[in-house]
Amino acid sequence: MSTVKAGPDGQQLLQLDDEQLITLVARGNRDAFDEVYRRFSKQIYNFVKKQVQDREAAEDITQEVFLRLYRAAAHFDPARQLSSYLYKIAVNETRRHFQKLAGTQVLSLNEPIGSDDANRERADAVADASVADEAAEGRLTTGYLRGLIDRLPHEQREVVLLKVYSERTFEEIARIVDAPLSTVLSRMRYAIQKLRRWMEEQGIEEDELRKG
Repeated sequence: MSTVKAGPDGQQLLQLDDEQLITLVARGNRDAFDEVYRRFSKQIYNFVKKQVQDREAAEDITQEVFLRLYRAAAHFDPARQLSSYLYKIAVNETRRHFQKLAGTQVLSLNEPIGSDDANRERADAVADASVADEAAEGRLTTGYLRGLIDRLPHEQREVVLLKVYSERTFEEIARIVDAPLSTVLSRMRYAIQKLRRWMEEQGIEEDELRKG
């Protein structure tokens, strides 16, 4: 990695915020790009690795994420959060990876789940908001549950990973995965339902997991 050098305005790159850095990247400043990579590459790699379960594939996808960022830097909207933008690219690249493995298009779950009635959908979204408390209390962070999370369908797993391990808000996740907020909340709810069912089948109590 290049050593940190003063930017055009004389500030050290380490002192610049993300939006200032990406502006420099758009102007072709490679040191600014190196600093963006330093700040975000580990979390993006960990997010991808938890999904693909393959170190080499995760490294390749992470490199592709930052390559796409570099190419698109000139078009980046400074009003957006850079980390969310990177996660969005990571989600798309991970989906592309699974599409290649399967040789078919991944089934889209972007349509709201359940009744067509708009009032029912809004009611479901309000009920699902309690899922945030589940994640915040750390109930999905034990080693045992991490193994169960790997068994979830991809669309549900990516929401859980973004919420619990990457600490994104549900609103951010909706933007990252290009799905309505109600769909994101439904995916999280169904994921927790499955995790609880699997725990019950194996005789594991939630209180035991919290102690672990």
